[in-house]
Amino acid sequence: MTLPTNSFHAQHSPMGAHSSFTVGMHGAQGGMALEKGGPAESAVFVGYRSASGQMVTLPFYKGISNEAERYSKPEEAADKGLTILNEDEIERSYGWASDKFKAKGITFKISTPFFSIPDPAVADDETLKFASLPATFLELTIKNISSENWEGFFALEGATPWTPLSQKSAHKGMVSREKIGFACDTPGVEEFIEFGVEQALERELRTPNFALGPVGGISFSVEPSSSKTIRIALGYYIQGQATFNQSASYWYTRHFKNIYEVFNYALQKSEEYAAIAGERDAELEASGLSQSQQFLISHATRSYYGSSEWLIDKAGQALWVINEGEYLMMNTLDLTVDMIFFELRQNPWTVRNVLEQFVTRYRYEDKVFDPKDPSALLEGGVSFTHDMGIGNHFSPEGYSCYECIGIDRKCFSYMTCEQLTNWVLCAGLYIKETGDTEFLVQQKELLFQCLNSLLNRDHPDPSQRDGLMSFESSRTQGGGEITTYDSLDHSLGQARRNVYLAGKCWASYLALEMMLKQLGELGQATIAHEAAVRCASTLEGAFDPKLGYIPAVLEGENRSAIIPAVEALIYPWKMGLKSAVSEKGPFGGYIKMLKAHTRYVLQPDVCLYENGGWKLSSSADNSWMSKICLNQYVVRNILGIEYGGEALADEAHVLWQVDGSKFYACSDQFASGKPIGSLYYPRIVTNILWLDSDDLKYHSL
Repeated sequence: MTLPTNSFHAQHSPMGAHSSFTVGMHGAQGGMALEKGGPAESAVFVGYRSASGQMVTLPFYKGISNEAERYSKPEEAADKGLTILNEDEIERSYGWASDKFKAKGITFKISTPFFSIPDPAVADDETLKFASLPATFLELTIKNISSENWEGFFALEGATPWTPLSQKSAHKGMVSREKIGFACDTPGVEEFIEFGVEQALERELRTPNFALGPVGGISFSVEPSSSKTIRIALGYYIQGQATFNQSASYWYTRHFKNIYEVFNYALQKSEEYAAIAGERDAELEASGLSQSQQFLISHATRSYYGSSEWLIDKAGQALWVINEGEYLMMNTLDLTVDMIFFELRQNPWTVRNVLEQFVTRYRYEDKVFDPKDPSALLEGGVSFTHDMGIGNHFSPEGYSCYECIGIDRKCFSYMTCEQLTNWVLCAGLYIKETGDTEFLVQQKELLFQCLNSLLNRDHPDPSQRDGLMSFESSRTQGGGEITTYDSLDHSLGQARRNVYLAGKCWASYLALEMMLKQLGELGQATIAHEAAVRCASTLEGAFDPKLGYIPAVLEGENRSAIIPAVEALIYPWKMGLKSAVSEKGPFGGYIKMLKAHTRYVLQPDVCLYENGGWKLSSSADNSWMSKICLNQYVVRNILGIEYGGEALADEAHVLWQVDGSKFYACSDQFASGKPIGSLYYPRIVTNILWLDSDDLKYHSL
């Protein structure tokens, strides 16, 4: 696939440092940032200047920075010899771990190597040091085909003053407040600080100590008919306490005393990191996925790592945190359950780490009530918070930063039932993937409590249960619960008797049955199995043959049709319970119903846009890319349905990202292809599922 545009931002981030070098959109702000839920408000300057004064740059800034006009009026325009390359002149190659721009004598490559992060509980220090390095790698080549000298340059506009790196290091570059900067070890490089790149290069002598200048950079000479390549390490560093209300520091501070040590190590090991980036690129290229799918996986992976924090607490224990993109909420559980497929593939220890954080600090007990009589509180049970806090501020134990009381089925209400299913499903997937019996045994009593709590949210009276959530949490104080689709209409936003959430309840009962059997608790396992049967039977019976689908909410006059009615099939499938999702298995009737439902909704004017993109609900113009990717896998790989629009859908979704969300890099929430929220988001790594080989096989049924 040829991308419809090369002008879009991408994040380039080290693993676990919550930092990003955002670049790629033409005429836009970008650059390096720490702990920010969006692109830096800065500029990136890459290019060369000829001896005769002609300057050529890549277009990664709003306009040439020229703060000098605040101090004096220039005699003539500073940009008289400036050429800003346009899109037609730039070739962009976008791999899984590299991003390369090539045009008119400039080759600019960014490498963001990623690999399995070793378990801190068992790995040696050198392995952990290599994995935690808070650095990204650049390579700039200037090829001079002219008859005069050129001067290549790389520079950044900074929000805080620059200090020449050479004052503290054998390398050349810039550093700001010893938190952020870049280093180069190539001989012949000079440093400069100025109001603008053009002014710095016009001078016969460089100005590395002019601290008034907002633009810090390096330059190097390239003789006629020759080329020169320099390598640069971008580094990030936050010393000491990084989180609040539960104190923790970045893991990398255990191995690097300061940003200068980060630079030294990064440049020493740059070839090893570059080789890893090349391996990731080759792995995705050899996957057999379409170009559209490869792009979406690459884009999502970058966004995930841009939100990642690998921390160490006062006791020396690792804490893994994924921030929720622009919102900066920490370890949002309804993101965890989607990102788990990526994390189990890359570093399973992070899944256990997050699950245990929820167990020790962010679980709670509630009561439940019938919405017809909110004053009568009945037995509820255990559940888990929506998140752990925001902006590196951990919430009080047992509370999220998001969930509020007194709200009836709207944004910011409680997600008690869904978060209960999310923890159970994550535990089941983790156990299946790792076989971690120690964790399973430790959580035995909690699994009993989860089963009881899930049953009570159906109905506290066993004789009246039908498998669906019908009772609300007392934490809402008379309100109504919602799902992760919090800003949709009731077709997906309402939790009560929602078929999307009902599917997750069904899958949770199967997960509990599987884990309880492994524990030898056959009586409890039978109870879980019977609950799954009830749930599937209710859903199967709710299919409306006149409509051709199952309505999204099984109460009132709801007639919305939703794609995520099938979403929960992913969990038993990934837990190895393949018979549960087979027409010939114990839930065959339920699966047949979902296939009929899916064939109906995947039609234009139902759940497909005109350009083939997926619309999660027929009654709401609001879709999440992460959920689309997950449901695409379910439809293609589990249900085996081919509807003829697969390639068209993938191309539409690429356009959503590179056109609709070109400034905010990888975003999740779209209305008619335009981002309306969930910007700079990590959750889209659900598309890692596409790397399963069976995903490439479409079957017409």
